[in-house]
Amino acid sequence: MAKNTCPDYNRFGNTTGEVVLDTVDKRNNKMAVMIRRIFPSTFKRAQYIGLQMSGELDGAINVSAPSVYNVRCGEKPVDGVSAITYAENGDIILFAPRGRIRIMARDIDLISTGNGADTGFVNIHSNSAIDMRTGEMKMNASDRIGMAAETKINLNTTGEVKVSAGGFKVVEAPDVSPIASLLGSGSNTPIQFAQGLAKLIQSILG
Repeated sequence: MAKNTCPDYNRFGNTTGEVVLDTVDKRNNKMAVMIRRIFPSTFKRAQYIGLQMSGELDGAINVSAPSVYNVRCGEKPVDGVSAITYAENGDIILFAPRGRIRIMARDIDLISTGNGADTGFVNIHSNSAIDMRTGEMKMNASDRIGMAAETKINLNTTGEVKVSAGGFKVVEAPDVSPIASLLGSGSNTPIQFAQGLAKLIQSILG
C-alpha cells in the first residue's frame, strides 16, 4: 500500500499535547484531525482522539485511553433520557476479555424487537453456570417452555408445587443398559428407549 501523503498538514501544540490536521497514524491511515497527548506519559499506549478519513474504517472516530474511559452526563435529561448509543446498521459489541461487563441501574430492560421469525431472539450462553437470584420469578410464553439437562433437574421448595394443565404426562427415563430391558423400561416404549440410548451414546462421544 502506498504511503498516504499530507499536503495540508498543520499542527498546534506544545510539549504536553497537540492538535494535528491532515496526518497519518502508525497504520498509514489518514486522519483529518488528531488530538493527542505527548509528554509526560508513563503509558505504553498512546492517548488520543482521531477522525479517520481513509482505509477500511474511513469515517470512524478512534479513541485510545490507556487508563479509564469516563463519560458522565445526565445533569439535565431530555424526556428522561441521559445517554444514547445508536447503531444505524450492524452490531454493538462490548468486549472485556480480561474482566467483567456490569450493567447496573434502578431497573433494567432487555427488549428484542425482531420480526418474531428469524429475528427477535435474546440469547444467553455460558460455559460454566448461570446464577439468577430474585424475590419472584415469572415466565410466560405464548407457545411453549422447555427445560433440558444431561444429568438432572431439581425442583426444591419448602412450600407446595402446583401444576395446572389440560394434560399431564410423566415419562420415566430409559434404562441405559440394553440387557436390563430389551423392550424398554418403565413407561417408555421401545422407540423411546432407542432414542434415549442414542442420546446417551451421542453425549459420550461428544
